[in-house]
Amino acid sequence: MKRSFLIYFLLIIAASVFIAPPAVAQTEAAAPIDASTLTGKVMVGYQGWFNCPGDGAKLGWKHWARNGGKPFGPGNVTVDLWPDVSELDSDERFPTGFKHTDGSTADVFSSANQKTVIRHFRWMREYGIDGAFLQRFASGLSAPALLRNNNTVLSHVRAGAKESGRAFAVMYDLSGLRAGQVKRVREDWTLLREQQKVTSDPTYLHHEGQPLVAIWGIGFSDNRPYSLRESFELVQWLKSNGCAVMLGVPSYWREGTRDAVNDPLLHEIIKAADVVSPWTIGRYRNPDEASRHATQVWEPDRRWCERANLDFLPVIFPGFSWHNLHGGKLDQIPRLKGEFFWSQVSAAKRVGCQMIYVAMFDEVDEGTAIFKCSNTPPTADGARFSTFEGLPSDHYLKLAGRAGRLLKETNESSPANKTTGHRQLIGYGEGVMELDEKNNIVWHYQRPGIETVYDAWKLDNGNVLFCHRFGVREVNENKETAWEFNVPREKGKQEINSCQPLKDGKILILDCGNQKLLEVNRDKQVTLSIDLPDGGKNPHNRYMQARKTQQGTYLISYRDNKVILELNADGKEIWRYKLNENDRPFTAIRLANGRTLIPCITSYRIIEVDPDGKITWELTKKDDLGFELLYPVGVQVRKNGNLVVINSDYHHRKGMNNDVQAFEITRDKKILWTLTKADLEKNGKTSVVERGTKMPSHHLLSIQVLGEPVGLK
Repeated sequence: MKRSFLIYFLLIIAASVFIAPPAVAQTEAAAPIDASTLTGKVMVGYQGWFNCPGDGAKLGWKHWARNGGKPFGPGNVTVDLWPDVSELDSDERFPTGFKHTDGSTADVFSSANQKTVIRHFRWMREYGIDGAFLQRFASGLSAPALLRNNNTVLSHVRAGAKESGRAFAVMYDLSGLRAGQVKRVREDWTLLREQQKVTSDPTYLHHEGQPLVAIWGIGFSDNRPYSLRESFELVQWLKSNGCAVMLGVPSYWREGTRDAVNDPLLHEIIKAADVVSPWTIGRYRNPDEASRHATQVWEPDRRWCERANLDFLPVIFPGFSWHNLHGGKLDQIPRLKGEFFWSQVSAAKRVGCQMIYVAMFDEVDEGTAIFKCSNTPPTADGARFSTFEGLPSDHYLKLAGRAGRLLKETNESSPANKTTGHRQLIGYGEGVMELDEKNNIVWHYQRPGIETVYDAWKLDNGNVLFCHRFGVREVNENKETAWEFNVPREKGKQEINSCQPLKDGKILILDCGNQKLLEVNRDKQVTLSIDLPDGGKNPHNRYMQARKTQQGTYLISYRDNKVILELNADGKEIWRYKLNENDRPFTAIRLANGRTLIPCITSYRIIEVDPDGKITWELTKKDDLGFELLYPVGVQVRKNGNLVVINSDYHHRKGMNNDVQAFEITRDKKILWTLTKADLEKNGKTSVVERGTKMPSHHLLSIQVLGEPVGLK
C-alpha cells in the first residue's frame, strides 16, 4: 500500500463511524428486499449482453470477441477480465479458443442461459446486494435478433429476481441512436409494461410510489445525434405514464462543462425526473481523486438535487481496464485490492448519499465487473487479462454487500429527528439562516443594514436570494454578494417587502415606496414595470408580498387596504378578493387547483378561497394545534399539499413567551413537526441573536423547506 493512500485511508476511518477493511467477512444470505424504494439500496448495473454460439440466440460470441462470427480466441477478444466459471454447471459453460497454462480449455458463460442469470441473482442475495438495473440498449430494439435476445435476458432477470428476492428495473441506454430514434424507447416500454406486465412483478423496483425506469445517456458533450428535445419529450411521457424516472447524465451536468453540454434544457430535463445518476467512470483514477470528486462534485450535486426535490444516485466502480477492447493500458485505473472501490463508498457516505449504483456487475469488457472473476485467466499465446490481484473471486461482491449494509445502518440506526427532518431556509428580522434536518443552524447571514427579511429563497446554484428593507441581495455560500438591487435608504419613504426568482432568471421585486411591481434582469435592467393601485400613505403598510403565477399574472397583497388583487402584465385588474375588516394579508399563493391561499396576520388565520371568493379551507385559533396560532406570515405549500407555516410572535402581545416558531400541518390539521424557540437559540456554542432586541432570533418571516417546488411559497 502506498504511504499517501495509507494516510488517506486512516483519515477516512478516523472521520467515519465504520471501518472498511480490504477483506470483508461473508455474511449469511440476505432477506428479500423492499422493492418500493431506491433509497438505502446498493444497485448494480447488469449488462446481460454476453452470447456464445449454441446458446440459442444465434448472435455468435457477442461481447466476448471483436468479430462475433469468428472463433473466440487469441487475437479476437474484447474483454479484460475472465469470469470465474468454477461454480457453473456443464450446461452453463461454453468452450473458447483460449487455453490455460495447463493446456485445458478456458470456458465462459452466456447471458442467454437462464440458469446462469438466476445464479448471478443468487450471488446478489448471498452477498446482500439489493438488485440490478438491467441494461436495455435502445439501438438494438429495431433488430429482431437483438430484440429477441434482450427479451430473453429480461425474462431471465425477472426469474432471478423473483427467486432471490432481489429488485430489478429496466435501464434504457440511448447510446448509438440516431436523430429521431428516441421514440423507440417509448414504443418498447409500452410493450414491456402493457403486454409483458414487467412492472407488475413484486420485485420490480419502484420509487416514490411509481415503477422506476432509467434513461441513460442524456446531455453528454460527445455530439450524440439524438437531441435533448427528444429526450425531454421521452421523460415527460414516462412521467405522464405514471413512472418514476432515473437519468444517467454526465459527471459535470450541473456546470455544463467537460463531459456535459452547456444547454439550459438539460437542467429542465433533469428537474422533470426523480433521480439523477452522474456517470463517473474515468473521471477520477485513485482514492485521493475520488475523495476530491465527492467533495467538489458530488456534494454540490446532491445539494442541487435536494433543492430540486430530486434524489441523487452516485456511480462507483472498482477499477477500469480496456486493453483488449481499445488497446489501452492494462489495469488503467488500478483496483488497489478494493481500496479504490471503498474510497468511493466512504466518500458517498461522507457527503450524505443515501443510495449507490455500482458499475458494473458483469462488465468484463472494460474491467469494471464485481462478480466472480478468475485470478488464473488464460495466458497462452500471449493473452493478457486483469485479475483480482490474488484476492478471492467474491471479494467485490462482499464489498458491495458491505456498502449496502452501511447505507441501511446509516438510515436505520440514526435517531428519529425530534423536529422537522428537513433542511430549511429561514428569513427573519435581521438576516437569513439555513437549518439542517435536526434544526441545527448550519449557515447564518447577518450584516449591518439588513432588516425585515420578508422573502428568502435558496436558488438552484446554491446561492441565497432575499429582500430586505432597502434592497434585494443574492449571496453565495461564502456570504459574498453575487447580485444586488437597491433603492435609496430613506426610512418612511422607501421599502421592499417582496422578491421572487422567476424561471427566466429575472427577479420580481415589489417596490413599496414607488408603488411599482418590477421585473429586473441580471444586468439590473427593469424589463417590466407595473404601476400599482394606491396602497395608502405608509410605504411599510401598503403591501406585503407579490407573486407571479404560473399563468403569468401577478398577485399583490394589500395590507392596509385588506385586499388581494390579481393583475395582468399591463397592470389591469383581473381578480379581486376583499378580506374582512380585521384581516391583514401577508401573501397570496395561487394553488394548482386554481384556488388562492391567503395567510392573514392580524386575524390569526389562513384561508383558501376559490375564484368566486368562497372559503374552501380555513385554519384559525379555534383549531386545537397544541399551541397558540399567532401571525401566520411565511407560508409554503409542500408537494404533498401540506403547509409549512411561520408562527411569528413579532409585535405580538406575548412576545417571547411563544415557543413554537414554525410548523407543518396537513390539510386535515394534523401537526407533523414544530420548530421551537430553543432550536434557534444556539448554533453549537454561538448564540444567534438579533441586534435590535438582543434576544434569540424570534420574529421569523419567511420559510422554505429545501427540495420542494419553490413556486408555492
